[in-house]
Amino acid sequence: MAKNIGREALILKKRRKELGLTQTEIAEAIGVQLQHYQMFEYGTRKVSTSSMILGLRLCAALELEPYELVFEKESDWVKKVSKV
Repeated sequence: MAKNIGREALILKKRRKELGLTQTEIAEAIGVQLQHYQMFEYGTRKVSTSSMILGLRLCAALELEPYELVFEKESDWVKKVSKV
């Protein structure tokens, strides 16, 4: 039975594996228990609804751009400023 894993969870798992890190190493790097990090990677908890500090720590540990992790499309986070 396939699980419905969210976009954030897929990005976290893929990036962690690209860096050759374990879940335990990431959890220790961001200062949380292993189970807490696993909830992000399994999709039962979202980075986008966690504290900003924790989200930034996670992005730093995984060398991810925070905007790319939290927002699905660039248009969701790029504010177009027009000259007045």
